[in-house]
Amino acid sequence: MSATATMSGSFLKIDTISGSEVLLKGSDTCLRFETLSPVLGGVECGNLDFRKSSIAPATVGGVKGEVEGYRSLHPGIEVVREIFRAGDDSFVAIRMGVKNRGGDAFNLGAMIPLCARGIKNVWVNDAAYKDWCVYRMSRQKNDIPGVYRPGVNDNDMVEARVDGAEIKAGMGVSDKDAAAAVKPGAIKSEPGVCIMDDRNPEGQGLFIASLCQSEHLSRVVISGNDEAVDLEKLMVLCELDGVELAPGAERYCHWIIIAETADVREMVARHGVMIGTEMGFEKPNRPAPAVYCSWYFYGSGFTEDDLAENLADLARRPIPFDALLIDHGWMDNFGTWNSNSLFPSGMAEAAGKIRAAGYTPGIWTCPFVLTPDSPILEKYPMLVARDAEGKPVIFPHSEGEKWILDPTVPEAEEYLTEMFTRFKSWGFLCHKLDFLRAVINAPSIQFHDRTMTRAQAYRRGMGIIKNAVGEEGYVLACGGLFEGTIGVADGIRIGSDVKGRWKEPAGAKTHYSSLGYLVRIKQNLYRNYMNDFWHTDPDALQLRRRKGPFRGQLEFEHLADGSLTDDEAFTCVVSQYLGGGLVCFSERMVELDDDRLALLRHVIPATGKPAKILDYKKKVCPETFITTVTAEADGLGMWYNLTLCNWADEKVKRSVNLSAIPESAGKKFALFEFATQKFLGLMDGEGTVEINVPAHGSRV
Repeated sequence: MSATATMSGSFLKIDTISGSEVLLKGSDTCLRFETLSPVLGGVECGNLDFRKSSIAPATVGGVKGEVEGYRSLHPGIEVVREIFRAGDDSFVAIRMGVKNRGGDAFNLGAMIPLCARGIKNVWVNDAAYKDWCVYRMSRQKNDIPGVYRPGVNDNDMVEARVDGAEIKAGMGVSDKDAAAAVKPGAIKSEPGVCIMDDRNPEGQGLFIASLCQSEHLSRVVISGNDEAVDLEKLMVLCELDGVELAPGAERYCHWIIIAETADVREMVARHGVMIGTEMGFEKPNRPAPAVYCSWYFYGSGFTEDDLAENLADLARRPIPFDALLIDHGWMDNFGTWNSNSLFPSGMAEAAGKIRAAGYTPGIWTCPFVLTPDSPILEKYPMLVARDAEGKPVIFPHSEGEKWILDPTVPEAEEYLTEMFTRFKSWGFLCHKLDFLRAVINAPSIQFHDRTMTRAQAYRRGMGIIKNAVGEEGYVLACGGLFEGTIGVADGIRIGSDVKGRWKEPAGAKTHYSSLGYLVRIKQNLYRNYMNDFWHTDPDALQLRRRKGPFRGQLEFEHLADGSLTDDEAFTCVVSQYLGGGLVCFSERMVELDDDRLALLRHVIPATGKPAKILDYKKKVCPETFITTVTAEADGLGMWYNLTLCNWADEKVKRSVNLSAIPESAGKKFALFEFATQKFLGLMDGEGTVEINVPAHGSRV
C-alpha cells in the first residue's frame, strides 16, 4: 500500500477542522479537544490561548496537505500548535512545539497536544463509553496488544492493564512479577488506539496514534470514572524526559494522526507506511531467516559439548535453517564479554564449528546493561547512566541488580564498537541484543547529553552497534522500541518468552499469563504488521515431548518442558506462519521426535508473508486469518490460505464465508485442508466453509 493511498470502505471526508474540533462529515464520529501547555520544569502550565498565525502546504507521512499554525506567546516562551489536513481528506494530524525565546535554558518534561474530556467530546458512532471496543497498541514486548471493552472486567481488561516495564528481566515472566505488572487506573497505549463501536461490527472507528517514537516516547491514555460507565479523559502524552531547551532552541513532538476507519488492520498498516516515509526508511530486500536458539531448552546452561551434540544430530537429520545462536550463559559478565568455563575452547572455536556445519554463527549479548563489578568499568568509568543525584540507575534482573549504559557518553561509542568488532572477528554475524528496554524504561536517567530523550539515546546506541556489525551482520533486537527501532535493526522480538506448555500448571498464581501460550500468540498476531519495518520474532518453537528439568536445573524446568499436545504443537507452528516474520526454534535435537521435527519443515525456510486478521473485535484472541500466497515457482499463480483457530478447551465447529477472501465474487474455489490432508470440494465465492477444529487447534 502506498503512503498516499485512500483507505478503503466508506471513509468519510472531514467536514470541520479548527483549533479544537475534528468533525467527520456525515458521520457520528467526532473529536473535540482542548490543548494543554507543555510541562516546563516539572510544572504543567495550564490551558493556553492560541491565535491562528499561518497556513501553508505541508507533507506528513508522505501525504500532501495543508497545515494551519497557531501560536501562544508568553514571556520567554512560544508554544506552537499545528493542525494538518490531508489533501485527500483521509486524516488530520496535530503536533505541538515549544521555542525558548528567553535568555536561560529550561527543562521540558512533556507535551500534551491532545486532550478530550467526557464522552460528549469523543463521538464514535454515538456509542456510549460502555459500548466502546478499544484496540490498543503497546510499547513493551511483554505488554499484550489487543482489544478491551471499558467496564468489562474480563481477561482482556486484565491484559490491557499489564505494564511490561514492571517485568523483571532474566527469567521470562514470573508469577510475582506478573501480578505486579497489572496496574489499575487509566489504560495506556503506545503509540496509539482505534476506538470502535462494539454494537456495530462494520461501523467506523476512530484511530489516534503518534507518528513514530524516534524523537521521544508517547502514549494515548484513556481513563474512565470510578464506575467505568463514562469517559473521564482521552489524552496523548508526549514524554520529553526533562530535556534541556537552550535559549533559541525549539522542540516539536511527533505528529498525532486522527483518522476514521472501518478496517483496523488497514489503518494500522497505513500508519506504519507513514512512519517509514516520515523517517526516510526503505525496507531492505532481505529474506526472513530461520534461527536455532539455545535458551529455550538449556537456559544459561548451554555448553561446548551441547553445541557439538546438536550439530552432530543436525548433520544426521538436516533442517534448512540459517543461524545457530548461542544464547545467555556463555560469557564471564555483562561488560567484558569473554567466554567462561562452559566454552573452554573459546568463542571463535564455537563460531568456526557452526560455520563449518553450514550455519551462520549467532551470539547473545545485552549491550545496554552492565554488571556493577565488571572490570570494563575500570577502562570506561563514564559508561554508567546516572540519575539527578549522580547515583547509578538500576536495572532489575533475576541474577541481581545491574547498571545501565548511557549511550550518549563519548566512551559508549568506543566501548560498543570494540565489543561488536571483536565478536565479528570471532566469526559471529547474527547478534541477539537483549534487555534493550533498560534505556527506555528508566525515566530517572539524566543522560550525559541533556538534550536527548530516552528514545534518542536508545537510537544512538543501536546505531553505533548496527554500524559496528556492518552490512553482513544481522541485528535481532529484544526488548527494544518498536517504531523507534526502524532502520537500526533487522529483526525484533515482539512477544514474551515462550514456555514449553500451553497453560500454567494447576495452582499457579498469576494475573498475567493465565492464558499461557495464547498470550504469546496474541502478541505475534497483533504485531505481524511490523514486518514492514523488520522481521518480527515470535520467539522459539518448543516441539519436544518431555517432562522434568534437564540435568536437574529446576530454574529452567519451564523451558525444558514439552507438554504440548499434537494439536497445540501444530497451532504453535501455525502461529509462526501467520506472523510472517523470522522462525525460531530451540531443542536438544537428539530428543526431538521425527514427527515433531517434520512440523518444523512446514515453516522453515520462513515465508515472510504476514496474515491479515479478519476478526479484530473477537474476545480473547482473533480466530480467523487470511494469507495471500504468490508462488515462487512458474505457472502456479496465486492462492489463499484461510486459517481457523480454536482457543477453547473443547472441539468447536467453525464457519466462515468465502467472501472474506479478496475479490472472491464470481470465483470458484477448490478447498484443501492442510492438517487433515482432506480435499473439501469446490465452492463459489459466497459459500460458507464449516469445519471442526480441535481444542487449542488450527485448520488451514
